[in-house]
Amino acid sequence: MNKLYSTIFAALLFVVLVWVGCSNNEVAGGVSEETNTIAGILVDQKGSPVVSAKVYCKSVDVDTLESTDETNSKGEFSLVVKRYGNYGISASLDSQAFYEVVEFKGKDIDLKSVALKKTVDFKGRVMLRDDSTAAGIVVRIPGSSWIAQTDSLGFYKLEGLPMGKTSLQVVPMDLTRFVKVEHEVNVGALAGANAVDSVMVPLSMEYGLRSWWDFNAIGKEGAVDFVKDSRSWTAGMKLYGSPEYAVSAVHFNGASQFGVVEDDRGILDGVTGFAVEAVLQVDKVLGDSDSYRKNLVGKLGFGSAEDKDVFSLSVIQGMCGAQKASVAFFMADGSGDSLSCKNAVVSKNALEFGKRYYLMATWNGKKVSLYENGKKVGKTEVSFEKISASEESVFVGKESLEFSLEDLRISIEPLNDADAEIRNKSHEIEPPFLGTI
Repeated sequence: MNKLYSTIFAALLFVVLVWVGCSNNEVAGGVSEETNTIAGILVDQKGSPVVSAKVYCKSVDVDTLESTDETNSKGEFSLVVKRYGNYGISASLDSQAFYEVVEFKGKDIDLKSVALKKTVDFKGRVMLRDDSTAAGIVVRIPGSSWIAQTDSLGFYKLEGLPMGKTSLQVVPMDLTRFVKVEHEVNVGALAGANAVDSVMVPLSMEYGLRSWWDFNAIGKEGAVDFVKDSRSWTAGMKLYGSPEYAVSAVHFNGASQFGVVEDDRGILDGVTGFAVEAVLQVDKVLGDSDSYRKNLVGKLGFGSAEDKDVFSLSVIQGMCGAQKASVAFFMADGSGDSLSCKNAVVSKNALEFGKRYYLMATWNGKKVSLYENGKKVGKTEVSFEKISASEESVFVGKESLEFSLEDLRISIEPLNDADAEIRNKSHEIEPPFLGTI
């Protein structure tokens, strides 16, 4: 009996010891507290160890996750980390500083020797739109104590930054309208004592968005295929001619296959600016004509005297100066004037068939700009400042053209270079459609 109790006691003791051992070492992220360190040796610009200097470790994403250490007689430091993620490592001494971002994945990080660099003050300006600024916008070096706010003219200054390339994080006050942005700068590279870096804050992809068809689901409305407007501004898009649907995209082949928003509920009536965005791939232009204009997406009629066209994102060739197949954006004010080269912006690049594009065309009441994959490829001035009420439908295709459409958005807020760049990046990380790209 005693032997049995002794055996049971020994077994229980073993389990308890194992549990205690694991409990002492397991922390957030599932790694050992004893080995969760980011270590290194801090040296000055001559390579000599820096003694008794404070070194800081701060999470890029969670402000409350931070630790510090003081270098010993050999310049060594060791910073405790308890959660996976990116951390800023920084130190400052007199007119020298060090900063680096490292990713902690659950294993010790040995930075080896890290050197202080000469510091300078960095001046910048944050723009919200082409002609507007705001006070109180936060500008910071992620994972550090370097932080500043803009004044009423959008200017800020960060003091004592180490020279070299680094990333600034810009955080607008109104995050329902604007988005946070990472902005890379080269500290110390700007010429002149009064040189100022400038960054434009992009709009949120939801702000000003009227209608969005992402083609993730095709339904039925009677005998006709139907794509819902995710913002419910319009009555939705009908698909005629049974176009092919696969992997979140619709493939149109010829003029008999097309989409149409028959009731857009005045989506652009009276606006003084708007933007059209599309993710698509053009495979071929059908027929053998050397001169053509083929509608990809447009709010337009098709040739009657009563047409009140507004826009058409098209593929053209042999007109408006386009010798090769190119993307073009045509505009009218909805009063009855037809779409013409006068108010068209044509891409300076030839269209690559079989290539996935993020296209953005935007009008700000004065000029029309066209972007391909985040880069501006053309602009033109227009003479009208407002869109009249137009009962024309929004058509996708309806031409002798073979193309796939993955995403379509219409906004009533004009967009700019910063918006095009960040939106293109968001589409780059999405999977390609139809499995052919």
